[in-house]
Amino acid sequence: MKNIKEGDFKSYSAFYTGYFRKLYNYGKKFTTDGGIIEDAIQDIFLSFWKNRSNLPAAETINSYLISSFRYTLFRKLKQSRNITDFTGGDEPDFSADHFLIRREMDAELRQRFYVAIQALTPRQREAIFLRFYEGLSYEEIAVIMNITVKATYKIMARSLDALKEMLPVSLAMLLMLLSRPIQN
Repeated sequence: MKNIKEGDFKSYSAFYTGYFRKLYNYGKKFTTDGGIIEDAIQDIFLSFWKNRSNLPAAETINSYLISSFRYTLFRKLKQSRNITDFTGGDEPDFSADHFLIRREMDAELRQRFYVAIQALTPRQREAIFLRFYEGLSYEEIAVIMNITVKATYKIMARSLDALKEMLPVSLAMLLMLLSRPIQN
């Protein structure tokens, strides 16, 4: 961040490359229009570069970028009236393939997990995605979703309760299923 604040374009370029895929995947949760997602990413990074001397501390840059991207994307979607929710078409929404917990995990449990994730509300899926796949804190999620930290805890608790009711696994196993990184 120090190099970027000082105007080092090479550092900025590497930073952009590192965040592009993360933001693009997050944007696919709201729309299948890749052009709008890319435009939103370009807009926030252009603003990021122009205002680099006033950037927040490095510890908060992740939530700052995601929050800025979310706001910009929603504004663009509203302008284009092309918004979808988490249940949209062929977006890469928490598919069963993403939950290859272990190679020996049986296909039935993966399918049940996929169905359970899809049964959550869009806000619950967004909170789960941000917490377990982006690794954000409850405070960062609250900022991104424009809700209180207390509401973030409630959404997460209700999400976990709903998943636990739908799946024949312990809470520990459920948390393991959620916290496993996506494997290709």
